[in-house]
Amino acid sequence: MKRLEDARSGGAIGSSLQANVSLLLPAQDLALLRSLGDDLKFVMITSSATVAESADGAIVIEVRPSRDTKCERCWHYRPDVGSDSRHPTLCGRCVGNLDGPGERRAHA
Repeated sequence: MKRLEDARSGGAIGSSLQANVSLLLPAQDLALLRSLGDDLKFVMITSSATVAESADGAIVIEVRPSRDTKCERCWHYRPDVGSDSRHPTLCGRCVGNLDGPGERRAHA
């Protein structure tokens, strides 16, 4: 969260949802965060969050502004915004929630 706030106060992002976060973690921390799966981005309140094991056991946190388009319904920045011609301003996740069975979340 500190890195997100630094990026926001530095002008790199406007909100945490505009961020993509990558975490390199020691093995003992990696298993816990991997257990959240895709829900990690919801827990972190970011548009994307990935985790990988660090080679040297260090914790490395990278915050990048998303280059994707913002969905007008969920406000996440996603590459699939506009992929459905019936909903040109929505992401695939929101289209599925509106017209399909909806998403399944396990943790957040």
